[in-house]
Amino acid sequence: MVRLGLRVAVLLSVLGAGWCCAQQRGVALDPSRNDSVATPVRMLHRPLPEQYIWTAGDAAVQQQPTRLSELKRNDWKVEPHSFRAHFAVARVPQSATLYLAGPRMALVYVNGVLAAQVHCEGGHHMGFQVMKVAVAPLLRSGQNVLAIQAVRGYGSHHHTNSRLTSWLNSGEVLVAKIVAEDGAPAVLLRSDAAWRSVAEAPAGWQRDDLDDSAWPRVTSLGSIEGSSDFFQWNADAGMWAWPGYWGESPYLANRVLRAVGMERQQDGSVLLDFGREMSGRALLHAAAQPLDVTVQYGESKGEAIAAPYLGNTTLHAAAQGVARGPKSAFRYLLVRAQDAALADHLGAEEIYYPVHYSGWFTSSNARLNRIWETAAYTAHLSLQDSLWDGVKRDRGRWIGDQEVIQRSVLDLFGNVPLVRSGLEDAAGTGPIVEHINGLPGYSAWWLVAEAEYLRRTGDLGQVRAQREHVLQVLRLMHRELDEAHLYQAATGAKPFVDWAEGFDRDTPEARAATQFEYLLGFQDAAWVLQQLGESAEAEHWQQQAALLRQAARQSLLRQGMFGNRLQTNAIAVLAGAATEAEQQSVWSGVLSRTGPAANVPQPITPYYADYVLEAMARTGHRREAVAWMRSYWGSMLDSGATSFWEAWDPAWAGTDAHARIDADNHIGYNASLAHGWSSGPASWLLEQVLGVTAAETGYRTVQIRPDAAGLRWVRGSVSTPLGVVRVSLAGGRLLVQAPRAMRIQLLLPAGSRDQHGLAVQGEVAEHGARLRVLLPQGGRYAFALGGEKP
Repeated sequence: MVRLGLRVAVLLSVLGAGWCCAQQRGVALDPSRNDSVATPVRMLHRPLPEQYIWTAGDAAVQQQPTRLSELKRNDWKVEPHSFRAHFAVARVPQSATLYLAGPRMALVYVNGVLAAQVHCEGGHHMGFQVMKVAVAPLLRSGQNVLAIQAVRGYGSHHHTNSRLTSWLNSGEVLVAKIVAEDGAPAVLLRSDAAWRSVAEAPAGWQRDDLDDSAWPRVTSLGSIEGSSDFFQWNADAGMWAWPGYWGESPYLANRVLRAVGMERQQDGSVLLDFGREMSGRALLHAAAQPLDVTVQYGESKGEAIAAPYLGNTTLHAAAQGVARGPKSAFRYLLVRAQDAALADHLGAEEIYYPVHYSGWFTSSNARLNRIWETAAYTAHLSLQDSLWDGVKRDRGRWIGDQEVIQRSVLDLFGNVPLVRSGLEDAAGTGPIVEHINGLPGYSAWWLVAEAEYLRRTGDLGQVRAQREHVLQVLRLMHRELDEAHLYQAATGAKPFVDWAEGFDRDTPEARAATQFEYLLGFQDAAWVLQQLGESAEAEHWQQQAALLRQAARQSLLRQGMFGNRLQTNAIAVLAGAATEAEQQSVWSGVLSRTGPAANVPQPITPYYADYVLEAMARTGHRREAVAWMRSYWGSMLDSGATSFWEAWDPAWAGTDAHARIDADNHIGYNASLAHGWSSGPASWLLEQVLGVTAAETGYRTVQIRPDAAGLRWVRGSVSTPLGVVRVSLAGGRLLVQAPRAMRIQLLLPAGSRDQHGLAVQGEVAEHGARLRVLLPQGGRYAFALGGEKP
C-alpha cells in the first residue's frame, strides 16, 4: 500500500476507535448542524508530483478553443502521439508496475521491448481509467528508456470556460509513473515537463538507442492533484485506483461513517444503507488478512442494485490497510465478497466542506421545517472542490444552477470563498468566446449571479475584476438577437431553460423563456456596471433591456399572459415584463394552477419551480407558495428524499421513484438525487417569509418584510457580511435583532405598533397595506403587527 502519511493514520485511528454516524444519534439531517459531531478532520496530504502532460501545441484547448465541443466526437483527434522519458535504476526490483492514465489506448515499450498494449473501455462515467503494466523484467541497472504511443482518452465533454478543466475534459492528457514494489514502494519515474513528445513519430520511435534530443518537450498542466480544476465533471473519478491519489482540495474535510442499515440480497450480496445522501467514497478497512470486495454505489436502492452510475468497482485492502473507491454521491453500497461478513469492514468516507449554519429557519409546520432542512443540506452538498450541481452525475460548475445554489449558500453560511471562485471559474481566465457552459441562457444567469453576489456581499472588487467578462458576455448574448430584438438562437448555440417538454432544445417556448432570461441578465448587468461607475455602458445596456422588454410584450403577450407555461410566465414576472395588472392575470391564469391538489399541472423541475415560488411572491401570493412548496417538495420527502432531486413530478412517487425520474434526456437512475438547483426553498423561506433581503449592497441596509404566510409562528436568521440578522414572528408579535453597523428598513403591516405601544409612523407602501420604516442602526426591536400589543 502506498503510504499516505498522517492522513491514513488519522483515518485508521478513527476506524479503530469505532465507527461514528450522526444519523444514529437522532440529530439533524446534516451533521454540520450538530454541535456534538467532532471537529472536521482535515488530513494532511501533499499533492502527488506526477503531472498531466501532452504534446506541446497540439491540444484542442490551445488550438481551437471555440471548437472544444468537437471532442464529443470520439473519432476526432485520434492520431497516436509518441512520448519518451529517460530514467535511471540503481537496482532492478523483483516487482515494478507502470501506472498509466489519460489515453484510451497505448503501446508501451521499455528499453525498446514491447511491454504491453493497453486500452480502456469507452462509454463509462469515470473519465480516465488507470491501466497497469508489469515492467520489472524489462528494467536494467543504469539508464532506461520508456516509450509510449497513446491515443487521447474520452474525457467527460462538458462545457466549461476553465482552461485546465477543458483540457482535462478533452482527454488530451497522459500521466504515468513506475513504482518499484519490493518492500516499501519507491517511485522510479514520473511524468513531468522533462518528457518529450511528437504527434508524428519517426520510424524507430520506440527504440532505446533513438536520439530524441530534438523532440520538443511536452506541455505540462501541473501536478494531477495541484488544482481543483482537475476534480470536475467526474473526469478524475477513475483515478481512485492511482497509487497515493487523494483527489481532494485541501479545504475539504472527511468524516468516517458506518451504515445504519443492512439488507442481505438473494444472490448473497449485502446492501448497506448510510441513512442519507452524501458525497464521498467507499472505505474498506482490512485487519490481519488482506480483503477484496466489489461495490456498487447508488443514490437509491434501485440504482445500487440494478444500474450503478459508476458500475462496479473491486477494492483491495492489504493487511492492516485501507482502500478507497471512486468519489461520487450515494446513500447505498451494494457489497459482494466471498464472505458476506466482509461487508462489516466496509464503510463510507464522507467528503464535505466545513460550514457553520449561521442562517436557519423553523416554523409551526414540521413538514415545512423538514423541507427547509433538506434544501439547506442539498445546498451544502453542492460545496465540494468547487460550487457544484449534481454531486453524482455532474460534479461540475453549471452557472444557471449555481445562481440558485449561491443564494442559499450566502444566506445560510455567509460568503463562502467557493461562491466567488465559482463565478470566476465559470467565466474562465481568457476572453469569453462561447456562452457560459455553452448555453445562451446560462450566460444570462451568470450576469444575474454576479449581481446577486454583489447585492449580498458588497464585494465590488470581485465584480470590478470581471468587468471585461461582463461586457464580453453581453456582446455575445446580443449576437443571438434579431433586428426586432427577439432571441432567435442566431449563432446556433442551444437554448436550454429546464428539463421539461419544449424547454430543453430550440423551440418557440424555449426561445420565449430565454428572451426573459436575457432581459433579466441585461438589467442586472446594467445595474452592476452602474455600481462600477460605468454610467455610459450601464445606460447602453439598460436601453437594450428596454428594447428586449418591448419586443417581448409585442410578440409574446396575449390576454395578459405570456403563453400558458409556468416557466415562461414566472421568468417574465421576475424580469419585470408584466405590469401589475398582468401579474394578476399571470397568477390567475397560470401560477395559481400549482395548488396543493393539482401539484404540478405541467412538467417542471425543482430548479425552475424556485422561480415559480419567486413569481408567486412577486404577485402577492406567498401563502399559496408555501402551500405548494409543502405539496411539491414535500412529495419528494414522501418518496424517501434526504436531498432534493434534479427533476420531479408527484406522479412519479412510489417505492422506486428514482426509476421513473425524467431528466437530462434519460428516464431512470441516471438522474441525480442531490441537485443543488433544487435547493431554492432554503433561501426563499428566509427571504419571503422571514422577509430578510439586502436593501443596499453588502446589507448596509437590510430590508425586513415579515409574512407568516399562514403559519402560526416562524423564526430564523440570515447571514450577512455585517453579522447575523434574526427574526421571530409569532402571535402578531415581531422581534428583530440586527448588527449595529447596518440600517434597518422595515415593511410592516399598516396599523402596527412599536414596543412602547405607539403607532408606527412611516412611508405608505404597497398601496397602503404596509408602512416603510427606516431605523438608523441595528439593535433589538419589537413590534405588534396590525395593532396587537408588543
